Amino acid sequence: MWRNGQLVPFADATCHVLSHMAARGSQVFDVLLVTRTDRGHCAVGLRPHVVRFLRSAELMGMEDVGELDELERAVAQTVTANASAVSQRATHTGPYLVKLVAAWTEEAVGLMPADLRPSVYVLALPTVGGTEGDGVPEVLRAPAKVRSSPMPKIPGEILPPSVKVAASYTPGMREQLRSRAEGFDHTVFRTVDGDLAESTTLSVLVVAGGRIVVPPLDTVLDGITRRIVLDAAQHAGVPIEVRPVAWSEVLDADELLLSSTTNPVVPVGRLDGRTFDGPGPVARELAGVVDDLYRGRHPLSDQWLTPLLPG
Repeated sequence: MWRNGQLVPFADATCHVLSHMAARGSQVFDVLLVTRTDRGHCAVGLRPHVVRFLRSAELMGMEDVGELDELERAVAQTVTANASAVSQRATHTGPYLVKLVAAWTEEAVGLMPADLRPSVYVLALPTVGGTEGDGVPEVLRAPAKVRSSPMPKIPGEILPPSVKVAASYTPGMREQLRSRAEGFDHTVFRTVDGDLAESTTLSVLVVAGGRIVVPPLDTVLDGITRRIVLDAAQHAGVPIEVRPVAWSEVLDADELLLSSTTNPVVPVGRLDGRTFDGPGPVARELAGVVDDLYRGRHPLSDQWLTPLLPG
């Protein structure tokens, strides 16, 4: 892993139980995918992810996190080091999951960190997609069973949705535990006004009347994979609307889709008591475009893929 400018053993990524990141949940992070394409290993949405990471750190009040180019080089350096190490002990042809972390690691009994400069880490985990295959994740997942949460999403006035900070995921985790206990795969939240928000870790896209409708970014995270899927929709000629989405529109939708870094296109087969036939035609069309994009075989690939090392 990369830590503050140097590659160190993964086992050295330790911190005290009283560190501010552990005691207050203050670490910020971002996660991106690295696929193995015809062009070699490529990061998906590298710059947007790093920009979002730096923005999260800024909104949390962190100082001296690093420069954009420095962190992009750190991602390439970390993936290269891990690809070399893995090739010496096993065959790994699946994608990598890269995580960027900025954390106040000093022991902190009080509320505030003593030093606003965090430690910065880049980790490359060769675990997504297993150890076999062609290096591209399964783009179209099996239909998911989804439960709506009775608790609203944290309003943006309290915590901006653009801040990816560990503590903000606690309410979603609690609701996800309840959903799993009731036999559901994911949880979907509404805003305090009752409109559609997002899932715990996935964006939600509503398909109705041949168009895609998604909530605005003042209520949900600016998901990088959501951007990719919407680009894929535009390329396929599917109209897009960005606006508040009433819950009645969600229940009346032709298709519902979930999207995240590791799950680009997930059709919803059930939402509470409502069932959906699927995967539907829009899900299948988007999955085909995204799959080609991730393989480096689509016109959008040049926009979204950044080569890190040769194949």
